Amino acid sequence: MTKRVVVIASGSTEQETLPHMLRHLATEDITIDLPVLIPPGHHDVRGRLVEKLVLSAWFGRHPRPDKFVVSKDADGKDPQEVGDQLREELARSKIADRVTAPILVTIAKWHLEAWFFADVPGLRDYLGRDIGSVDVSDPDAVVNPKHILKSLLREPYTAAVSREIAERLSCADLGRRSRSFRELEAALRNGRPARQEGTEDVSAR
Repeated sequence: MTKRVVVIASGSTEQETLPHMLRHLATEDITIDLPVLIPPGHHDVRGRLVEKLVLSAWFGRHPRPDKFVVSKDADGKDPQEVGDQLREELARSKIADRVTAPILVTIAKWHLEAWFFADVPGLRDYLGRDIGSVDVSDPDAVVNPKHILKSLLREPYTAAVSREIAERLSCADLGRRSRSFRELEAALRNGRPARQEGTEDVSAR
């Protein structure tokens, strides 16, 4: 039976790109219920806005989603601290009293661009050039990968460019090299995954 998952993310770049980065999950009977939801007005992913997005999808989409997964970029901050704050905000909202589907929170220190560096051949194919001296032994540890990516591109970095890069990647292999991408995959696959760094089911509280 196909599991319908609503993903909540930071902005238009994630909205454009994440469906392509997660396309391999379709073979596992997991459907990303599009569109990926994002806060209005370029606001940060905070508890009150997540609550509104979850409630809108829960009462407005039919059939109802089987699960919600929040994917947030910590922008270089400590993922555990950022995640704890968001989970506390959601706990205070009492959203679990109104929505019976699991709501999982995943946090990455750096988001999409760090994941791009988990597949150097695919990224190189898109760029049409080598990536230079970037140390990609641990993609999650690349500091400010968005800045590095912009310096490698021959065009402005837009949501459309991000989507085109994702289309070139071997997304099924990203989890082997990126811990944070693997945590996102685990949240999408499992209703209540074992607790990992950066991942927790808010509705289990």
